[in-house]
Amino acid sequence: MNIAGTASSASAWLMPVTGPAAPAVELPATPGELLVGRHESCNVRLPADNVSRAHARLNFDGQRWRIADLKSRWGTFVNGIKVSPDGDVPLGDGDLLRITPWTFRFVASPAGKSGLLEGAIESVDDALETCSLVNSLAADRLPTLGDELLALLLASAAGIHAAPDEKALAHMVLEKACQGSGLPNAAVLKPAGTDGRFQVMASRSANASQSLAYSRSLLAAASGGEVAELSSDSQPVDISQSIVSMGVRSALCVPILLGQTVAAYLYLDSRGQENTALRLPLRPNAAAFCLALGRMAGLALANLKRIEMERRAAGIEADLAAAAAAQQWILPRRHGNAGPFVWTGESRPGAQVGGDFYDVIPLANDRLALAIGDVSGHGIAASVLMTATAGFLHAALQETNDVGAAVTRLNRFICPRRPMDKFVTMWVGIFDPRQGIVHYVDAGHGYVLLGEQSGPMKCLGLGGQFPLGVEEECIYRAASTGLPASGRALLISDGLVEQFGSDADPCGPASPFRLDGVEQIMAKATVDSDAIADLFDAVISHAGRPSLSDDATAVLVKWVITSPPHTPSQTPRTS
Repeated sequence: MNIAGTASSASAWLMPVTGPAAPAVELPATPGELLVGRHESCNVRLPADNVSRAHARLNFDGQRWRIADLKSRWGTFVNGIKVSPDGDVPLGDGDLLRITPWTFRFVASPAGKSGLLEGAIESVDDALETCSLVNSLAADRLPTLGDELLALLLASAAGIHAAPDEKALAHMVLEKACQGSGLPNAAVLKPAGTDGRFQVMASRSANASQSLAYSRSLLAAASGGEVAELSSDSQPVDISQSIVSMGVRSALCVPILLGQTVAAYLYLDSRGQENTALRLPLRPNAAAFCLALGRMAGLALANLKRIEMERRAAGIEADLAAAAAAQQWILPRRHGNAGPFVWTGESRPGAQVGGDFYDVIPLANDRLALAIGDVSGHGIAASVLMTATAGFLHAALQETNDVGAAVTRLNRFICPRRPMDKFVTMWVGIFDPRQGIVHYVDAGHGYVLLGEQSGPMKCLGLGGQFPLGVEEECIYRAASTGLPASGRALLISDGLVEQFGSDADPCGPASPFRLDGVEQIMAKATVDSDAIADLFDAVISHAGRPSLSDDATAVLVKWVITSPPHTPSQTPRTS
């Protein structure tokens, strides 16, 4: 198991808690996607037959982690709930992520680096001495419950399902387990690593002064999903010295499952019965009772986890929806006109809030300023930088006729304020119909097409200048090119040209929409058609789903210059 990438002090971690022994997996907290799967090209490689070549995708948006299943054969589960291939699930600290044969605990804290949860303890390594004494009991072979235990189980149900949180649930289960099994000591343990570490969620002991210890072999036997039993009746010979020293002659360990994921263990033993343990063996129905209790606890825990995940998702969606609505306020209306210009623009976020923006600003003397930008990364962090960038640029373009000076000022504003992993690519132009020319700065953007009102359009090409936020002292200078008398210009972001097709193999060569796909749509567009709508429809059809994988923006401006002063130049020149 390995991960490719650069670590960060703010990394999250996947800690394997069941399955083959493996180290914790560090997830660098840098915006972008990490591919999880069996294939050697995956960022997080899990070499097991039950893991698909491209199994799942982890994504960090600068604020939180999400996971999406990539139509894997065996599925991806979060807290026992299967992740739909049609969407992603936000992850929270402590979530259990199951990719068979592993179960990972997602840890969004520095504790993950050492593989430890707060309060984690070591179990007693007694496997060599006690492995032959531990029996795994299949549910269908356990005896039926008597009337007394059945009544106790039914009486326990209401309290267990009414528990308001995991801690209260654990204490309720312990109380009923001790009553039904006759064993005086009990604990609910949460696995904290594949090497025998556990976190005690709740415990009770017959002797408050006695230190508690737990048999690793018993816990390992229960990790398969069945009840594990240690009983003095099954073996009259001496057992492990480590167990004898604890005064344990009888013990039970019951897995508490979220679906097929072991979320916790109900552990009971006979410590405190040293003088009677050999004469008072485990009750015949104790294992069956505790199994039923564990299943009931698993259902209650699943309900608590489901409510927690729904609340988390609802809160995130509400925040993102509010941010997306606010973000739309700073964008121009979809259609507009000023002087000889008519424009149509649209920006669609890839994750509800985007890092793309565009602006259309009518200026004096029938001139029009047009800008498009793309902040690196996704989510709220990119959205905040986008909002600040768009606002500053709008004001700067209204104050100066020099597009190069406006972008230079914007860069000096962004550099000291941007996060370390963020920068902005941008194209900004001022269209001057009286001069029949456009002055523009291309700061690492590159996706601008120019041409007649109908027919093919040509890409202006890269501007050869740094994206904004890279070098604070950079001076941006405008290039110029002539405008057709009856022409149009299309500005797009890379979310359109880099959108992969629905049949793309995440581990192999992908099929992006590409710039020539854009050029084909524009060549077919008529003077009266909505070319922007046609372009988005084509990209969505290529993607095979209504949502795009990245923020996508397109702006089309058309014009008719009645008396152009000169023949347009076909080659950009530096002004």
